[in-house]
Amino acid sequence: MTNMLAIETSAEACSVALYCDGDIRVFFENAPMRHAELLLPAVQALLAEAGIQLAQLDAIAFGRGPGSFTSLRIGIGVVQGLGWGAEVPVVPVSSLAAVAQDAADVAESNATAICVALDARMQEVYTANFHCGSTGIVFADGEERVCVPDRVKAPGDEQFIAAGNGFERFGELGQLVSSSAECLPGIKPRAETVCKLALDWLRSNEPVPAGLAQPVYVRNDVASKPGRN
Repeated sequence: MTNMLAIETSAEACSVALYCDGDIRVFFENAPMRHAELLLPAVQALLAEAGIQLAQLDAIAFGRGPGSFTSLRIGIGVVQGLGWGAEVPVVPVSSLAAVAQDAADVAESNATAICVALDARMQEVYTANFHCGSTGIVFADGEERVCVPDRVKAPGDEQFIAAGNGFERFGELGQLVSSSAECLPGIKPRAETVCKLALDWLRSNEPVPAGLAQPVYVRNDVASKPGRN
């Protein structure tokens, strides 16, 4: 795998990365409600900077959520359009896994377990637990879910890293913060990390057709009231 574009729009930031023969170029802007405005120009600018055409990509990786319904639809719509138009396959990557991977990469503690909690609005969080393997790549430890903050669970009895903005936005998570080895609330899903996880996944898997690029919302009904899952 030599050329990969990555797009991540599950949260407030618009994030794009382009990996070319070991070199990575990044666009990142914290711009709520501006994904539709920024995304395509960012893709075009990175491709132009690298001097390659869309059809020269081997795959397009994308953050498939969970996250904001609107921004996910925008990002994945762009992924589908680019992939279909240039006949480039795609690689879906969990946005929660991207947060866990960044946490594992920058943490100062020796903990290998990561508990991710991202603000899902409606007084809920998207959450999942992960472990960092011997290769330095995280893997899921259980399912992704959406729940009220006081139902977030630590990954067993071992030391863990708390990662994601849920830990600074919800006081109900204070006990988990206190029991964690380290808390990293400022970590957000980023395209360069989506790219890293996609490249690792492709070592033993094949990319999928662009038509199969679909969001994972976890919360199926945006209009429903928060439940105690």
